Amino acid sequence: MKKKILLTGANGFFGTRFIKAYQHQFDIYATDVEQLDITDKDQVMATFAEIQPDYVIHAAAIAVTDFCNKHPDIARKVNIDGAVNVAEACRQYGSKLVFISTEQVFNGNKEPGPYSETDTPVPDTVYGQNKLEAEGKLKEILDELWIIRFTWLFGLPERQTSINPNVVWNTLQNLVSGTTLAERTNEFRGLTYVHELIDQFDKIFDIPYDTYHVGARNDLSRYDIARHILVELGQEARIEKLLEGVVAPATRDVRLDTSKLAKQGITFTDSPEAISHCLSEFGFKI
Repeated sequence: MKKKILLTGANGFFGTRFIKAYQHQFDIYATDVEQLDITDKDQVMATFAEIQPDYVIHAAAIAVTDFCNKHPDIARKVNIDGAVNVAEACRQYGSKLVFISTEQVFNGNKEPGPYSETDTPVPDTVYGQNKLEAEGKLKEILDELWIIRFTWLFGLPERQTSINPNVVWNTLQNLVSGTTLAERTNEFRGLTYVHELIDQFDKIFDIPYDTYHVGARNDLSRYDIARHILVELGQEARIEKLLEGVVAPATRDVRLDTSKLAKQGITFTDSPEAISHCLSEFGFKI
């Protein structure tokens, strides 16, 4: 029989693509806020009692940094209390949990990345603080737990999937609108092609329970990445008109060291090459 997966946050950028990729391999019970209010403990328990999932992928969260900073009580209720409700239901019904966390737990670290799983996170946003606190609480509740810290996922619009603001899509939108793209020359982060993650996500169920950093290696700044995208799109001669480099007041480097996960056989293409592959798969050349 197929394993049963309960997926929260199913309407999101990751969730919609996961469902399309694995709908024939697993019995996926896709839930978002309309089907399951994770802040309602009784509803969570009732859902688990009905489904009895083998695995739970908890991707539901309020991830908009500005909203979380302005509404910390709402963010906490969803990002921490909701995650705890899911974990406690997993414990009661014997479900194994994949908790989706984020690189943003390192937002406030002063030393530059890439950060390994043994580095101490110092988040300076409500969202990053929520995720780090939830990680700690979930580890107290469950032994059968994978904590997966994502880097920034990118991709392009597809049928029956949602889209997120991401470096490739943002650049294309600026090209269409005819506006100059302003990108930071002193911001560094991993940029992971969503399908590289999706295509091997099921391998996570076979690796030891632990915390893992997930995604691509990237040595380029946001500005350099945007320039790379424009060159790949055939716009090299127009770059000075299309792209402006800006310097942020402080350097930001939230890159993750993903070598621990690579030792488990889950590896990713470096960000520039992954971006080129994405554009090639979708046939983009302007």
